[in-house]
Amino acid sequence: MSGFNLVVPSKIIFGEGKIHTLNKYILEYGDNILFLCGKTSLKASGMYDKIIENFESDNISYEIHSIKEEPSVEVIDNLASEYRNKRVDAIVSIGGGSVIDTGKALSSMLKEDGSIKDFLEGVGTRTPSGKKIPFIAVPTTSGTGSEATKNAVIKGMDGEVRFKKSIRHDNLMPNVALVDPVLTLNCPKNVTMQSGIDAFCQLLEAYICTNSNTFTDMLAEKGLKRMCESLLGAYNNGEDLDSRNDVAYASLLSGICMANAGLTTIHGFAGVIGGFYDNIPHGAICASLLHGATVVNLQKIKDFEPNNPAAYKYAKIGAFLMDANYSPDRHEVFFRAVVDTLKSWNEEMNIPRLSDFGIEEDDFWKILEEAKQRYNPVKLSNSEMEKILEYSY
Repeated sequence: MSGFNLVVPSKIIFGEGKIHTLNKYILEYGDNILFLCGKTSLKASGMYDKIIENFESDNISYEIHSIKEEPSVEVIDNLASEYRNKRVDAIVSIGGGSVIDTGKALSSMLKEDGSIKDFLEGVGTRTPSGKKIPFIAVPTTSGTGSEATKNAVIKGMDGEVRFKKSIRHDNLMPNVALVDPVLTLNCPKNVTMQSGIDAFCQLLEAYICTNSNTFTDMLAEKGLKRMCESLLGAYNNGEDLDSRNDVAYASLLSGICMANAGLTTIHGFAGVIGGFYDNIPHGAICASLLHGATVVNLQKIKDFEPNNPAAYKYAKIGAFLMDANYSPDRHEVFFRAVVDTLKSWNEEMNIPRLSDFGIEEDDFWKILEEAKQRYNPVKLSNSEMEKILEYSY
């Protein structure tokens, strides 16, 4: 067995109704918090008023900020400037990936000086110290896995160029990840699709990537099986709590896997596209790319590297989808099951194409110039990378 390093939240609390234990974990750090929430998701769940009532009954002082969009350099810098000299015992983010990433980045920047832009990978020149305000992440969507990752994605401008880059440090992992599937019951269908496919991509990519390990493989397999069984159920019936439980659990595992193994071409493209084009949901981009990237990777594996470890893993996923036992002599059948299922998901969940976002084929060159395939299981040529965009267009 090969060795591995693992970074996870200090505490993971998972289950229906666990939101009602939130105060217990807040009070381990103090009674004065900065509370970040989304513009609609928490109130739509019906939990907002109860959470505030619970804060007040336990004498927890709070300031509320509503996060309306993906975190930007400007937003993080403004919040850090506002709260750097105030008493904040903990930051609590209850919302989707943008709300959690905002809280995660802010927990770090309250202990740093300067702009967050200085600490972003590929943009700034400084490394985060790892000091932070205690941070509690409570997701209301099942997708980004940000409650279990050590980075926060921030958008901004570098001269005339838009970007999305990460601030990253092992200590940015949330102190507490509290996952209550009940909070996801009122997610709209499009959000369920986008977040669910994002989590599926993170599980798939972490599983097949060249940096995976035995521990992340074990978690990825469990997450992929749950997602394969329940994503359509959650999409078609938002009140199906069993499906919501499975998808929330798979999303949590996707964050752990992504943080400790890495990702491949899907996110290598998605980060670039999300940086170039504002206001395109990250999960929707991943969903658009998933089928095409899988087709191209599998074709390269079949033609040139049939003994690649990823061949076995793709086949295992196909077996999950077919509810069949894995057999090494049925790889072609299992590969086809993966490709056909992802194609059917495009139709069943109304997954958009890249062209639906206003991206033009003439834009491919600049996307390809920046796209990454760091841990992809096979090395793709420029023409093969372009083929992914063509399949997704």
